[in-house]
Amino acid sequence: MPENRSSEKSRMIHLPVVVLHSRAPGAPHDAVLFMTGGPGLSSTSNVPTSRDVIFTEDRDYVVLEQRGAPNADPALACPEMVAPKSEIAAGRLKGAPAAKALAAAARRCRNRLVSEGADLAGYTSTETAVDIEDLRKGLGYEQWDLYGISYSTRLMLTVAREYPDRVRSMVLDSVLPLEVNFEEASTANMIRALNVVFDRCAVSPGCAHSYGDVRKKFYDLIRRADHTPLPLSITPQEAGGQPPRIAGAEVAKAVYSALHDLTAIPDLPHIIAESSRGDYRLLTGLVRKNLGASGYAWGLRYSVWCSEEFPFEDRNAIAAQVSPAQGLGGLNLGTLPPEVCDAWQVPPASARENQPVVSSVPTLIMAGEFDPDTPPAWGQQLVGSLSRAYFIELRGRSHVAGYYRCGQQVAAEFVRHPEKAPALDCALRARGVEFAAQTRLE
Repeated sequence: MPENRSSEKSRMIHLPVVVLHSRAPGAPHDAVLFMTGGPGLSSTSNVPTSRDVIFTEDRDYVVLEQRGAPNADPALACPEMVAPKSEIAAGRLKGAPAAKALAAAARRCRNRLVSEGADLAGYTSTETAVDIEDLRKGLGYEQWDLYGISYSTRLMLTVAREYPDRVRSMVLDSVLPLEVNFEEASTANMIRALNVVFDRCAVSPGCAHSYGDVRKKFYDLIRRADHTPLPLSITPQEAGGQPPRIAGAEVAKAVYSALHDLTAIPDLPHIIAESSRGDYRLLTGLVRKNLGASGYAWGLRYSVWCSEEFPFEDRNAIAAQVSPAQGLGGLNLGTLPPEVCDAWQVPPASARENQPVVSSVPTLIMAGEFDPDTPPAWGQQLVGSLSRAYFIELRGRSHVAGYYRCGQQVAAEFVRHPEKAPALDCALRARGVEFAAQTRLE
């Protein structure tokens, strides 16, 4: 693919594609295209076998690596970000100094990538949408069905906007609509998910009896950790060679990560209650998982975000999300501080990239009740602009809500018959999280 289609001198880039052919003889010649979230994660690193993909029962399944992602050539990796992100994760770097360090590292990464020939203006959702259309034509599909999770739901919406006649249906899981301003709601989204946990515990007699007011204990724990960092049993080696500093933000980040883990969500009242009385063993395990830097291709993430998100966001509203007044110790759940975009220097997208996509493509929208990143309300609001959309909030699920047996069954049946309302029987039977089944604390 051309790196930047608006430039006549653009170099070519290479994107891996995996095609799992249908297991059914005489299957229709169409396919489901899947891409993962991010931006900055790899879609092709962990592709399952055809036998493990329900869609291959009657159609092909195609996986495309986004331009700039880890398996693309080039990958917009930024090893320069490892050091400051590790320092932030260990609680040793915060606030304005953290933003300054991230911006300096981003500037070094940008300068290196540009010196290597990268045209960072070519890494946008719209360019990826053209990649997707070119791939469809190259593989010979008349139409196909689009399956996106998290950020890639934005990609699929962009494809439906640009090539509506080539999209047969869409499955959008944990949606990021074009028109939302993610950074302005990043902390509010976590607090919403936390409140679901606290409220469910409060109305569950067993949970409330065992743990009391978990909401109060959580915020008291944050305040106590901000006053005196918690003495967790984490070695300097685990925290990058120096002792970690586990204050309120690090505690909140550990709980945020647990909200993505379906096995940890039922234990959150137990973990919070134990920590509130000074037993940090369970909390230590959650904090330990957050140490170090992630495997994102940060250059891709910054190119997309600084073009399509930050030009439309209010910096004062972003600053309010990271304020200690939120009760999370100043935790920053945003994708990046504004200073990084100042350093990254990519042109802003047109206003069209911050407006709702209007479409009549049949669409299944799935959301998880505990999702701390893309709340169910974002999925619900899409119903207003997608005239043939169906929305379901899945009990007991979190981010990437539909990636389990029932969710995949619902999605596969919808793709088979997108002209019908989806069959939701298995989802409606789900009991959700049982907070009462915990051991009482003495």
